[in-house]
Amino acid sequence: MLKDRLKILRKHLKIGSQKDFSNIMNWPIGRVQDLESGKVKEMKASEAEEIQEKFLIDGWWLLTGKGEMIPSASNNPAVVYDENVLSVPMVSMKASAGAGNSLCGIEKFEVVETMVISRSLLKTPPNGTLRMIQVEGYSMVPMLYPDTFLLFDEERRWKGDGLYVLNWRDDLMVKLLQIDPRGVLHIKSVNQQYESWTVEPDDQSVFQIVGKVLRIII
Repeated sequence: MLKDRLKILRKHLKIGSQKDFSNIMNWPIGRVQDLESGKVKEMKASEAEEIQEKFLIDGWWLLTGKGEMIPSASNNPAVVYDENVLSVPMVSMKASAGAGNSLCGIEKFEVVETMVISRSLLKTPPNGTLRMIQVEGYSMVPMLYPDTFLLFDEERRWKGDGLYVLNWRDDLMVKLLQIDPRGVLHIKSVNQQYESWTVEPDDQSVFQIVGKVLRIII
């Protein structure tokens, strides 16, 4: 539960009291008390992002209990940096902008080759987590077309509203994700001929974030 995760977080950060935590976050003490007592059962996405940025913990874990409090680094091959270019590993599967591509756990990803892109696309690329994946399907047209390449940051955590590669019930797909103030996740297709849907906070175990898309490469 959220109240338990907040207590775990304070213990990890060695913040002894709710008052100290409210002072550090510049939040009203009543808000912290309501969250930790369970009176308020859902944290705002903006509050989770604020904690994530300040303490470098996983805001998605804080919101949903999924994943780990401290994000772990990827074990996949790292990005190779040069003076003017980046050599980015490309994963073996395509991300579906449609019904989804079946997989048996995201750990099955394999790197099949690398793609060289201009370093100017990213001023400060994350070290060792950049990946390239190709799109198939039509649910994200006109934002994404089949065979479009996506440069994404393979960190399995929430990093604010945006375009994500995700594992939905063991189907790999790319969708727009947004969390509303109630903690409800909106999974959106751009093409109105395809379904968009929502997931309640208590039912968010049916999917896993693979990474946030940083650049679309036609």
